[in-house]
Amino acid sequence: MANVQSAFGFRHVGFLSGAGPDYQLATRLIQATNTTKIFAGDPVVKQAGTQYIIQASNNTTTLEGIFQGCVYIPVGGGIPQWSPFWPGSAASDVTAYILNAPNALFLVASLNTAIASTNIGANVGFSIGTGSTAGGGFSGATIDQTTATTGTTNTLPFQIYSLYQGVGNGSDPTTAYNWSVVTFNNQRFKQLTGVL
Repeated sequence: MANVQSAFGFRHVGFLSGAGPDYQLATRLIQATNTTKIFAGDPVVKQAGTQYIIQASNNTTTLEGIFQGCVYIPVGGGIPQWSPFWPGSAASDVTAYILNAPNALFLVASLNTAIASTNIGANVGFSIGTGSTAGGGFSGATIDQTTATTGTTNTLPFQIYSLYQGVGNGSDPTTAYNWSVVTFNNQRFKQLTGVL
């Protein structure tokens, strides 16, 4: 059965072998004046020269982690509210939750052309896509199969670990939009250069 395009961002599905499955989320800050929405499953980066995170651009090389929701005070005041996505406005700086375990595994859809079994082990970039505020605020991010490469491209942010082994949508490795399991390749805790 041919796959149907269905982007949902980077969905955490486990850890590489030997990793402690603690499922803890790290906290970061989003600047209250940041009007760019960040969706559940979006890759995020540290904004240069600040303490804040922002939504990552396509194929950003060094990631901070994967966005998992936030707590914010609405413009105009009130009690803190939980949201699976950052809506783009708040009364004050926002507490964001990210998954940044260097050995985490994520399920993700391909951008267009299928990821093949021959791509397992290759580094790969991503396309941020357009998220949706409906139905849980899921990301539109996908991995970009045109960047899947071995060898010298060591700065791409993810590495393909395996193909999706389920049934139904995403499981056909011969048609576009199939799903893969990836891990961080170039994340802040997996590189030697500091991130300022």
